[in-house]
Amino acid sequence: MAKVGVKVRLGAMGITVAAALGMAAQTAAAGTIAPLTEAQRTAMTGIAWKPGCPVALDDLVSVAVTYQGFDGKAHDGALVVNKRIANDVASLFADLYAAHFPVNRVDSWEKYGSTIYAEQNITVGFYCEKADDAPNEWSSHAYGMAIDINPLINPFLDLQHNWWPKVAAQYTPRDGAPGKVSPQGAAFQIFTRHGWIWGGFDAGVPDYMHFMKVTVGDGARMDRPYEVTGLRYIPGGATETAQPK
Repeated sequence: MAKVGVKVRLGAMGITVAAALGMAAQTAAAGTIAPLTEAQRTAMTGIAWKPGCPVALDDLVSVAVTYQGFDGKAHDGALVVNKRIANDVASLFADLYAAHFPVNRVDSWEKYGSTIYAEQNITVGFYCEKADDAPNEWSSHAYGMAIDINPLINPFLDLQHNWWPKVAAQYTPRDGAPGKVSPQGAAFQIFTRHGWIWGGFDAGVPDYMHFMKVTVGDGARMDRPYEVTGLRYIPGGATETAQPK
C-alpha cells in the first residue's frame, strides 16, 4: 500500500544504499537487472509514472526474479524498483525462493492499477502515488524503494474504509499461513536482514503487505547520516528528533 513508512533513526545503524547502477544490463545474485525498455516506459507513463514524480524513469530498472508459487513450482516475474536497490531486491528474492516462501505473482503495477493489483494478490514495486497515511507526501513506492508482497492476504488497515483491499478482511489474522507476513515468518526475517522495515509494526494503521528500504546518504554524500521520515532528508539524523507524519 502507498505509505510514507515508519520513522526510523538511522545515523548509528550503518545501513547503506547500494551504489547506483550503470544503465547497461547487469547480472545480480538472483536475476537480470536491466534499464526500462521503451515499451515499458510507454506502458508506465501516465499510469504508474507521470511528470512530477520524485524519480525519473532513468532512475528505475526492471529486476527479473524467480519465486515459488502457491503451487510449489518456480515462476518468473519482474519488479520495477529504484536502480540503487536493484541488487538488493534480486538477492532478497533469491532468499525468499530458497526459504520456500510462496508468492502469488510478481508483476508491474501499471498492468492492474491501485485496487486490482491488491485484489489479485500481485506483488509489485514502483508506482507513483501519494501516501495514504500522509496525502501531502509521496509514498516510498513513488521513489521505487518499497514492495507490496502478496497484498490480498497481507492487507492494510485504512482507518476510513477498514481493511484494504475490501475483500481481504478474512486474511487479517497473522496466523502463519503460507504467504502471510508475520514477525516469526521467513519473509519478515529476510526483508529485515536486507535492511527493510515492515509496515505491519504501525500500531495505528498496520500495513502487512508493505516493506520499505531504509537508506543512508543523499546519493551524492553516502557518508552523511540522516533520519528517514518518508524519504525526506533531515541533516544530522543521528541526533535529530523525528518529525511527525
